[in-house]
Amino acid sequence: MAALVKVALLAGPILLLLLTGVAGFAYSQIKFLSLPIPQALALFTVVLPLLTGFSTQVVYSLIQRSSRNEQNVLALPLIAVIGFQLIYETVVATLALTHIIPPDALVCNLGDRWMKLYKADDGDAVRAIQDSFKCCGFKTVKDNAFPWGQPSPCPEIFHYTKSCLKAWRKAEQISAGLLLLVAIVVFILKVLSVIALLSSSSWTESRWVRPFYRFGSRAVEGSEGDDNRATMRRLIEEGIGDEGYHDDPSEGSPTRGLEAGFETHEEGSRILPSLVLDSGNEWREDGDGHRD
Repeated sequence: MAALVKVALLAGPILLLLLTGVAGFAYSQIKFLSLPIPQALALFTVVLPLLTGFSTQVVYSLIQRSSRNEQNVLALPLIAVIGFQLIYETVVATLALTHIIPPDALVCNLGDRWMKLYKADDGDAVRAIQDSFKCCGFKTVKDNAFPWGQPSPCPEIFHYTKSCLKAWRKAEQISAGLLLLVAIVVFILKVLSVIALLSSSSWTESRWVRPFYRFGSRAVEGSEGDDNRATMRRLIEEGIGDEGYHDDPSEGSPTRGLEAGFETHEEGSRILPSLVLDSGNEWREDGDGHRD
């Protein structure tokens, strides 16, 4: 995944330029062949790769600013940029897909467009379609073919023996497919670029993300400290309850606490009373003084 992201970033500008060229070619075909695809859709698709490159730079600059600024300057602008572009690409892809499938549904739009050209007496547009596909008329060779006439002399003049419907419909599908391809590839490039930017050092070191790391580390340290203090308190209380208080250290069994300490060593730390007994400083009642 990391290698794929790196390749996408290195080849990103070149791919965006190529996609712009592909969208421009589709736009020229739509316009030249009078295809029933909105030219505005084609223009928006031409702008899409350029907009993606610009938005990627905006996201990168926002991440850089967030690493130098104490305030959260990244969240809302980043969401706005990515959200707008997702909507943009979705609209382009959806509209382009409607001009690809189903093929039978495209006949109505093509027929309406041909009829508009015929009623507008736009012989140049119809002639461009017929010459491009070596055909005459819409559904038949004499169906509103150019030159106009009843019937049209197109087959006799140009010696074309097929109608233009199939070839014209295929041209619409190809042009719409190019627009859809541009939208999909741009979306993939944008996702890879955002992943690469968010995984960069400038993102992980940004000050608006750092407090979350500090909060998590403090929470872990606090929980460990509380556990240690609770264990220490419990061990001390257990030791006092078992041994009690003795005026004479010789009374009782001081080794009991030591043995208990070894037995419970795996449970945690235990504070033990000192085992060093200064027996040479005992006071006697018989007046002998103290032993050296």
